[in-house]
Amino acid sequence: MLLNNFFYIDQVIADESSIKADIRVNSNHPILMGHFPEQPIVPGVCMLEMLKEVIQFNNNKKYQLESASMIKFLTMFAPPQFTSASFNIQINPFESNKLQVNASLNSDDTIFLKFKGVFIEK
Repeated sequence: MLLNNFFYIDQVIADESSIKADIRVNSNHPILMGHFPEQPIVPGVCMLEMLKEVIQFNNNKKYQLESASMIKFLTMFAPPQFTSASFNIQINPFESNKLQVNASLNSDDTIFLKFKGVFIEK
């Protein structure tokens, strides 16, 4: 779990079909020291985990990624240049335990991640 260790949620604005979460990355976390030592970046797998954990935080349920039809890493999320960003998440529940998710992670006009996929409740 990365929440409240690798990253922090500063603010969440949500309704039934969307979540906007402002997040902040711990720029001194050991994950960044190993990926890459001379230019730390947030690994793509961590961005996906943060997305899942924001959804879990908002819904107060546990999820796992079932499938992804699109995952695009467009710009390096590289502290200290970038330490904060926002998840913009559109959620369309289908079936009783699945969420269709369209999401992006960005800082102003800089887009780090675009995602389309399905999360299933554990």
